[in-house]
Amino acid sequence: MNKIKMNAFVLQWLSTLFVLFLISCETNVEKCLQDDSCGPAIQVVSHDGVLPADPYDAFWDEGVVPVKIELGPQMITNPKWPNPSIRDVVVRAAKNNSRIAIMLEWDDVTRDSNFDHSALYVDRAAVMFPVNAKQEAPSITMGESGKPVNIWQWKPIGGERGQPGVKDNPNSKIAYQTIEDLNAEGFSTLTDQNKQDVEGIAVWKNNKWRLIFNRSLTNANGNDVQFEQSVLMAIAVWNGSNKELNGQKGVAGWLLLKMT
Repeated sequence: MNKIKMNAFVLQWLSTLFVLFLISCETNVEKCLQDDSCGPAIQVVSHDGVLPADPYDAFWDEGVVPVKIELGPQMITNPKWPNPSIRDVVVRAAKNNSRIAIMLEWDDVTRDSNFDHSALYVDRAAVMFPVNAKQEAPSITMGESGKPVNIWQWKPIGGERGQPGVKDNPNSKIAYQTIEDLNAEGFSTLTDQNKQDVEGIAVWKNNKWRLIFNRSLTNANGNDVQFEQSVLMAIAVWNGSNKELNGQKGVAGWLLLKMT
């Protein structure tokens, strides 16, 4: 990308993030439902059976409507990241009577995994929700004091069965992968929860990642988002081969995860 195009891209997303920041100061889920002020709506499809854990199960291509979400640069805090390499992500969501599953899919020509637990730059992805859906939405900068967010973050510290270098485990599609259930009230406040409630799996195939987060709709954990109604959701994706880490990522501000 030449310098002029990159600068235009950054300016466009600075404007977008500024608008999203203003929205985050005054918008809650109810307002989003009324005026669609929080960006694209992602419809959570209702399903009668078990939500398939396999990201390549036919259900995810035939039973759920995909929504393409643009990702922009992180230009709010240092180190700023004006040119993320992942520019969009496709989102799908479904629920049954007890659980919700959210799938992220994005193009990535390199599979940056951490087989030996020492690699610094690996592929990652995260979704973020306000803990209290009835409050005004917190800042998209990982929440703010008194307005915590619940973050689900994935990174591949191993790999899928059948991939080179992965020891076969007949009881799992993966050798090692992590999904962390986290909370934050602003930058530099990210904290692991004592109870990890989120499950999931990611598969890299045909130069794409498909990642599924899966959790119960509701639970007794006061630090978790509760899916009793439509909720706001933000997205971040890191590309390890582009040396992306921490604030160096592609981001999408508050979207509406619409429950029916």
